[in-house]
Amino acid sequence: MPRPSIRLFITVYKNTRFLKKVLDSVAAQTYRNFKVSVLEDGCSIEMSDFIESCKYDFQIDHFTQEDKGFRKNKIMNVGIRHAEEELFVFIDGDCILHPTFLKTYASNFDENYVLFAKRTDLDQKTSENLLDSERIVPGKIEMILNGSTRVEDSFRLPFKPIFETDNPRLLGCNMAIPRKVMLAINGFDEDYEITGYGEDCDIEWRMLRAGVKFKNFKFHSVQFHLYHERHEREEQTAQSRAMFHQKMKDGFVQCKNGLEKL
Repeated sequence: MPRPSIRLFITVYKNTRFLKKVLDSVAAQTYRNFKVSVLEDGCSIEMSDFIESCKYDFQIDHFTQEDKGFRKNKIMNVGIRHAEEELFVFIDGDCILHPTFLKTYASNFDENYVLFAKRTDLDQKTSENLLDSERIVPGKIEMILNGSTRVEDSFRLPFKPIFETDNPRLLGCNMAIPRKVMLAINGFDEDYEITGYGEDCDIEWRMLRAGVKFKNFKFHSVQFHLYHERHEREEQTAQSRAMFHQKMKDGFVQCKNGLEKL
């Protein structure tokens, strides 16, 4: 079995309670050849104090930037510049990992493929129950009865085939991208500074245009999204969507405002 080195990137903004649970799930991983980068789109004392107090048996690097609105792509590029591992795995600071999450991606590592899956969206009650307990994985019946969504994505079925697709529809919270691929497209496009569009969909189309292949890990790479309120952002999303469609017309595989400024 290949044993690639993994850099796990966790993007966060202020919520240390959620991050604690996420890091607990990282500590429970059966695959151990990894390091963690916490990428904070801001610079809060609470987050710094929390990470400094963490006592895990894996390396955690903490990167911050001035809180000037949504600049997630920028802080992700900061983390990438400091990472030399073979496989970059991206999750959010509100996504709890099944213990086999990293092992699944590591076992199927191929530097020519991007690997991805979705997530189960936990309801409020199940989220609170999980946060208040030592458990990592919520119960299936609990999720169904309490109204979690996409519960089918929480079923880990190792016997199910993993299939290649040319229509991946990436989610930024659950994707594994070889370092070689990320450098080839010049990382994330920092022009996107409005939430709602431009992180995962932008790198997706650029990687597709570059000829990168994708594999869907539904029923294999399982994660659980903690409940939180979501604000209406259609106006902002429309602005980002317009920028995205213009960039698709321009057709550049390497973004101009990425890891390197072209």
